[in-house]
Amino acid sequence: MDPTLHCHWHDKNGQWALTVSHNGHDWELFAATPFGSESLPFADPDEVRQLAQALLDLPAEPEPYEFEWELSRTESARTERERTRFATFAVGLDPTDDHRPYLAYQSYTHTGQATALDLEAVCEDPPVDELRAQAHAFLTNLPCPPPTQPKQKPKP
Repeated sequence: MDPTLHCHWHDKNGQWALTVSHNGHDWELFAATPFGSESLPFADPDEVRQLAQALLDLPAEPEPYEFEWELSRTESARTERERTRFATFAVGLDPTDDHRPYLAYQSYTHTGQATALDLEAVCEDPPVDELRAQAHAFLTNLPCPPPTQPKQKPKP
């Protein structure tokens, strides 16, 4: 079973979720709100490791802390025009609100000359201890990348 990172919460509008998992080909972030859902891929597995490490390292004390990732996918629209979905995903402590922890996802679609906001999911005060435990398990169970082979020197 592939490791995942997830945060689920509920408010007056309904269920929300941010989940990072392997889809068989890529690592993707799935964002679900009461109003819709979408997923976007991470550029590479190292970004997923960085995310897990950022969650593991969330400071217990108020201090400046934020890591942000940019995700994107280009698709062909029904009209054969290219459409690009892109998003930012951030983990941090909010300096304007007593350094409260947060996870924030905001996505956009760009078609032709227009860019529009698509989906926004912000989890304020996520369960930090649970996220740290998930991140630890994630990093422990995530297959390591294959070691790079040292370049051999040509024999004289």
